[in-house]
Amino acid sequence: MRARAGEWFSLIWDITDFYDPISFDQHKNAPRFLYAEEDSSQIEAEVINTFDRLRLTSIFLTTVFLLEDGDLRLPTHYRVGEFMPNDKPKYDAWLAEYHNIIYSTSERIRHQEALLQKNLFLEHIAKVIRHDMHSGINTYIPRGVKSLIRRLPDQVAAKHKLDGSIQLLEEGLAYTKQVYEGVYAFTQLMKSEGILEVEACDLAEILKDWLRTKAYKNQVTIEPLLTAEVSPILFCIAIDNLIRGGLQFNESEEKWVRIYVEGTSTLCVLDNGVGLSQADFFKYCKPYIADNDVDTYQGLDLNIAVAIIEDHGFTILPEKQKVGTLFRIELDKTKPYIIDNRTPQV
Repeated sequence: MRARAGEWFSLIWDITDFYDPISFDQHKNAPRFLYAEEDSSQIEAEVINTFDRLRLTSIFLTTVFLLEDGDLRLPTHYRVGEFMPNDKPKYDAWLAEYHNIIYSTSERIRHQEALLQKNLFLEHIAKVIRHDMHSGINTYIPRGVKSLIRRLPDQVAAKHKLDGSIQLLEEGLAYTKQVYEGVYAFTQLMKSEGILEVEACDLAEILKDWLRTKAYKNQVTIEPLLTAEVSPILFCIAIDNLIRGGLQFNESEEKWVRIYVEGTSTLCVLDNGVGLSQADFFKYCKPYIADNDVDTYQGLDLNIAVAIIEDHGFTILPEKQKVGTLFRIELDKTKPYIIDNRTPQV
């Protein structure tokens, strides 16, 4: 089996000659796991020749591990959703004896099981949103509203002062469609074959259109920007998350956000908020992070913004200003700002 350096493989052996005592000795000593120290075209070749009285019935890449004290990874034959701890007590006992450990189920494995189930639920919800809600939000309700407005006599609307109500209905529908499109874009990525669908967009144009229904649109200045290959909805969500963060965590009397271009390929989002250092940025990029000084902060907005930007192949790095934060988003994929392990620069 082809292997890459660093991969673990699980082996299952069978005795071919039950009348040969050597077969039993080999079966007792045969390795149940193989570690690839380097790339190989057939990692099992040597052990097959060594244990010639046995038949290798199965070999597969191991992706589930137990964690011993000190975070030592111990390979297993477990397969998430198919064969898990406590399913086969005899195997659990053998694994404990083979590794000379006190057997206990890894928290990581339990989390994998829970994550698998949650993913199934989310995929079901995604299907409902993608298919069942589409017609209502994009067809039936808009047609009904247009038909109602077209048939409503002007004198009746004036008599009952319905202009404001009609405007709220139209703006509410436009906002609902915008939210639906954002959720739809996310659910597309959740599909097993989901890919990021991009198109050439004038960033200033799509951002202005996105902010058109937002209450804080007058606090955002958008200068002429670049044209870039992006997913319009997801990219707007990412930038909007940065905007809302700059306005929410802001102690200035007049809160504002400015979006402009620096150089030939760097999109800048500048606010006059409390300021975010690189160390804080790497901390708050994690989801569900709460801070004692900012009790309402959950971390999801920044986490999602960074994830979307990086899914586009772009990079993002903040720079704390005397007042506020400057986010630089490098759209040129050959000029990365962030190192892989995300060690904060002091």
